[in-house]
Formats: sequence, C-alpha cells, structure tokens
Amino acid sequence: MSRCLHCGAETTNGLALCELCQRFVHDCLEFLPVYFRNLARWRPGRAGSRQVAGSRVLYDGIDRGAGTGDRISDTLDETLTMLTTRARTLAEDRPHFPRPLTLTDAVLTDDMAAAYADALNDDPARTVVLLCAGVDEHLMSIATTEWCGDMVRELGEHESRLRGLTESAVPGWYAGGCRQPVGFDETGAVIRCETSTYVAPGLTWVTCRGCGATTHVADHLPVILEEAREWVARPRALAEAVVAMVPTEQSVPRLYARIRQWVHRGDLKPRRNLTRGYTWDADAGRIVVADVEIGHARYRLGDVLDRVLTEGATRLGPSADDKTTVAS
Repeated sequence: MSRCLHCGAETTNGLALCELCQRFVHDCLEFLPVYFRNLARWRPGRAGSRQVAGSRVLYDGIDRGAGTGDRISDTLDETLTMLTTRARTLAEDRPHFPRPLTLTDAVLTDDMAAAYADALNDDPARTVVLLCAGVDEHLMSIATTEWCGDMVRELGEHESRLRGLTESAVPGWYAGGCRQPVGFDETGAVIRCETSTYVAPGLTWVTCRGCGATTHVADHLPVILEEAREWVARPRALAEAVVAMVPTEQSVPRLYARIRQWVHRGDLKPRRNLTRGYTWDADAGRIVVADVEIGHARYRLGDVLDRVLTEGATRLGPSADDKTTVAS
C-alpha cells in the first residue's frame, strides 16, 4: 500500500495519485485551455456593440505583451511554460512513444514537422489545448512518476490563477440576474440574489459572484444568445462558444468544419479590421485614401447561430481531430 504524492491519502491502485486527485487533474486540464484562450483574446479599452455594465469585450487575437508587466500576459506565459516543462519531463522519463506519433504525442515530445512547430509558436492557445490533451491521455503513466504530486499542485495553482483572471477581467456575456433564493423577508416571501451574472465563451456554467451559486449555461440561454449575437470571432472560437451554449451541438471539430463550409460557400459575411492606407491614383494624378483589410476574417456569432438553429444540429460521426499523424 502506498500514499498519494499530492494529498497523502492511501492508494491501492499501484499509482502515486489517488482517484480524487486524478479527477482533479482531469478537471484542471479541461478548464485550463478555455481560460487560456479567452484571456488570450482579451483586449482592454475596446468598445462593444452592446454595452453591458461590468462586462468586457473579447477579441480573437493574441496578446504579445509578455514580460512588460502585464499581469494577464505574464500569467499566460507562465502557464504555457509550466505545461511545456512537464511535457518535456514526461518525454524524458517515458521516451518510447508509439510510432507513428499522434498529434498530441508529437507536441508533448516536441517532435513535429518544422512548419507545424512554427504555426504552434504563433498560436499559444492551440498549443495549450494540445499539451493539456496529451497530459490527460498519459495521466496513468504520469501517476507512476515521483514528480506527479508536484505537477498536480502546479496545475491547481495555474487553474486557480487563470480562473480568477477570467472572472475579474473577462466576465463575458451578460447572462441575466441570479434568481437563487438567499433568504426570506418578514412576510416569509423568498428573497432572491438578483446579482448580474456573466458567462465567458467556451464555458458551460455560470457562477454568481454574489451568492456563489453555479448554474448551467442552458438555464440562461435566451438572455445569453441575445447578448452574444454581435460577437465576432474566427471559426474555431465560434464553434467552441456555440457547443458550450447550444445543447444540440456536441462536437467542436464537427461544427468547426461546418462553419468553414459556410464560409467557403459565402453564406457567412466576413468582418475584417481596417487600417487607413494610401495609394497613387494614376488617372487622377494624386494620392488617394484606400482602407486596407488586415488580419484574419472573423464572423458574427448571430449569423452562425441562425444557421445552426435553422438547418438543424451538426451530424456526428468519426472525427480525426487531434489524432492526425505528424511526421517530423
């Protein structure tokens, strides 16, 4: 009989992590990528199309201000560094990964084609998704190492920090007033919380900051859908948000592929950032103003929701998402 290297409980499964601590790790690895992606999209000082008191606007980009004293950027960098360090430690302790490598194993071992590695360097949120998925897949193997307890503590600390930043800096979309009972008045009538609640895109629950009650996002769906319609993002972020909100949508990869089909057919109107530019007009013989589109095309969440709700749920089937073989 041995003891869990995290909580000290006795274990009889031959592993150095008890079942409760394994469950805790699973939860951390599920939530970390969501918090990371939403914080990476955040931009201060941007006005939203639908102002809601206490809310912030999410922008689908990457904050590159690391090392400048920006608390969010520095926390994201530290989280990515922690995950990368643990992945490399696992690769050193367990070097014999099955060949050919899956995508998650290739990221864990840093054994990728140069082009794909460069693409991940430019997309830290995607890197975190793959690292968390890879660690989760190999949790049983990690639970036999002498450093597994330290990893659990680190995951818990980073999950807590990212969650705190998400709740304070990115409250997301307005989800209505909390209706949880908190007491009774002198007549015996129920007193309800009524604190304004918010949900961050990609999360499936709403937590009230007033009474602490947690409810499923589906309970707030009419209010959230009305609030979120004007949000614009790239197809992957839109798929994640819709799957979290709409009960009939169950697969992010499938909906992502479906949104890309709509984009290819021209069914969704792209929104791009514009920058003021100038060009020489030979016919007029002078310089004229010419706004230039920059960045990736983004699409309105309301347009995607309308198509999902009109055309029906995305059909499920075999998906190769994140299991693609990557040759190095």
